[in-house]
Amino acid sequence: MKEVSLSNTLGSIVLLLICLVAVNVMASFVPLRFDLTEERLYTISDGSRKILESLKEPVRINFYYSSDNAELPQNFKTYAQRVRELLEEYAAISKGQVILEISDPKPDTEEEEWAKKYGIKSITLPSGNTVYFGAVVSMLDQEMLLPYFDQRRQEFLEYDITQAIQKVSSTSTAKVGLLSAMNLQGGRSRIPGQPPAQKWVFQSELEKSVSVENLALTTEEIPDDISLLIVLHPRGFSPRLQYALDQYVLRGGRLVVLLDPNARADMTSPENQFGQQPQLASDLPILLKTWGVAYDSTKVAGDRLHATQVNTGKGVVSFPMWMTFRTQSLDQEHPITAQLENLLFVEAGSFSKAAESKTEFTALLSLSEQSGLIDAFQLRFTAPDQLSRDMQVDGSTKAVMAITAGIFSSAFPNGQPVKEKKDPQAQAVGDESEAETKLKYTHLNESTERNSILLFSDVDFLSDQFSVQKLNFLGQSIIQPTNDNLNLMLNATEHLSGNEALMSIRSRGRFSRPFTRLLAMQKQAQLLHQVEEKQLLSQLDEVQQRLNGLLESAGNKGQQEVILPPEVQEEIQQFREEERQARRKLRDVRKILRQDIELLGQGLLLLNMLLVPLIVGIIGVFVYRYRTRQRRKTVR
Repeated sequence: MKEVSLSNTLGSIVLLLICLVAVNVMASFVPLRFDLTEERLYTISDGSRKILESLKEPVRINFYYSSDNAELPQNFKTYAQRVRELLEEYAAISKGQVILEISDPKPDTEEEEWAKKYGIKSITLPSGNTVYFGAVVSMLDQEMLLPYFDQRRQEFLEYDITQAIQKVSSTSTAKVGLLSAMNLQGGRSRIPGQPPAQKWVFQSELEKSVSVENLALTTEEIPDDISLLIVLHPRGFSPRLQYALDQYVLRGGRLVVLLDPNARADMTSPENQFGQQPQLASDLPILLKTWGVAYDSTKVAGDRLHATQVNTGKGVVSFPMWMTFRTQSLDQEHPITAQLENLLFVEAGSFSKAAESKTEFTALLSLSEQSGLIDAFQLRFTAPDQLSRDMQVDGSTKAVMAITAGIFSSAFPNGQPVKEKKDPQAQAVGDESEAETKLKYTHLNESTERNSILLFSDVDFLSDQFSVQKLNFLGQSIIQPTNDNLNLMLNATEHLSGNEALMSIRSRGRFSRPFTRLLAMQKQAQLLHQVEEKQLLSQLDEVQQRLNGLLESAGNKGQQEVILPPEVQEEIQQFREEERQARRKLRDVRKILRQDIELLGQGLLLLNMLLVPLIVGIIGVFVYRYRTRQRRKTVR
């Protein structure tokens, strides 16, 4: 009986192992996936799915990763595994439209040659070995290179991959239109006797990646081949030009508008140089009201928290109307502002959501509670230090960069405004300059689809004066960015020139899982350490001041050699004792911190080692007792 029972037990174990292997093998062929992560890290967003569904030709992704290199740190391997799994997810849900090829470019192999040919960035390790970690996305004759999957952009991993797929699958090249009251493209100066105007570096950088077309201020209809229109400083735009912008948005055109209550870059224009009162403000009041945005072109915003140090000639002052924004002030969850480190906005205005607005208003760059407003005309007559004192903090919500989105209505429900007559007496028949031009597109009173408009309340941040530094080296002009102002606008252009599905993809969140409780304990201990240190420094300063006072009084008595009085020596001794006690307390704080961390680590270790076996053991006991009872019932 014992031999039969033993053989049955062994047979059951073998059968169980066979079943486990069979289940795993079968599961690998079953297309079922479950994403149980909190941020849905392994679930492709709806925007990416729409772009994959629109593919008419297969897209090939060649992923190059040196996976066999043993010198790679663990966090690098973890991120590489995440990239690979996400690419595999693209291939799985694309229904054959995404073909993924994974290669390990080992030294002196054909894979390494292809990686170099495509331009995959190589990383040299301390040992001298090279590592590749990039991809090439291609469709027919179109290619998009992702030279290196930077771990610092892990939140935008899906966005970068989907953008590459969208670019290679696009049948047309993005064309960006520029519409401005200022001369951006350079050329012959409009002021007699002045040297030729220089092209803005912003436009030169933009032309490197997209096709750029400068539109005239007499334009009455924006062409549909303009995938993105940048309106920069719309000063004095005619009603018919504003109507063209209105209809362009309703037809689904992308729009970026840069306004300014005091545009320093516009001071050199002929209108302002020869005019008695310079008109430096720009506004689109009718359109902004329709788009659900509140903006006052007569007010300049300032922020004491983001004030920039400015040299006025009489000294350096903290000037709140020149605002410097660091990383912590920028929205790190939006592709436009992510990874920017330093922005400078000069005498900008402010945006807010208009009352009774039905559109969605999202602030991408907000001012702090230490912000306020001043009249724009004061900047021309008042010194910076006086302006800083005059600015009153009002605590209201303000944004210098925002997005308004929704189903927009027309600001011109009655259609195109009547053309303004330059000469009311001119009614001559056949005057072509006064003739009405027939529009190509039918008037729309409301957009058929949701659209987004990006708004800036500053123009000067894009000008060469506040964004780049020009150096002359051996007769060549070298341009160095002084901040991330140009990168901000180039990011916005690249982001908005895509389709709505691409714009809907936001950051995915970090997939690392830090010990939040451990970090909280460390932070608490650091705060205790800072408090103890502050008390110690305060005690030291107080004793030193008393000591200096006593020494000064002793020196005033005319003594050549000062012998410290007993009370001073006693105070010094008392301070040293207080210092020893404070340092002992600091050691106690660190000791308690280490003990808490070690205790937490031991608890996690025991939990990982004992919890699962304990659960399995409890289940086993219940199963054993259940089977035992069933056998007893059978015997009876």
